[in-house]
Amino acid sequence: MRFLAISFCALALLPALSSVKGPTLRAASVGFRVNEAKVDASTKTTLAPLRHQGQDVALMAVGVGAMIVGALVGDKAGTIIIIGGAGVALFGLYHYLE
Repeated sequence: MRFLAISFCALALLPALSSVKGPTLRAASVGFRVNEAKVDASTKTTLAPLRHQGQDVALMAVGVGAMIVGALVGDKAGTIIIIGGAGVALFGLYHYLE
């Protein structure tokens, strides 16, 4: 049993000892890649900056989760948790739609 535990620890340390780097986002992309040297300024388009809406979506998800937990708890405490979850979800929705 001790040998098995030591083997697992050795396997966990193996990637840290190797000099090979892990996967990159560029290697993970699928499709054709355009060489930046061949693209001139007339072919590039400027995109509008995208808002990072991850926190707003997370607030909505946490609010809905709290509403589900409140429904499972029941009684007055569950009602309070449902109302709080609905408030968090609506706050996230407000900022998402803003």
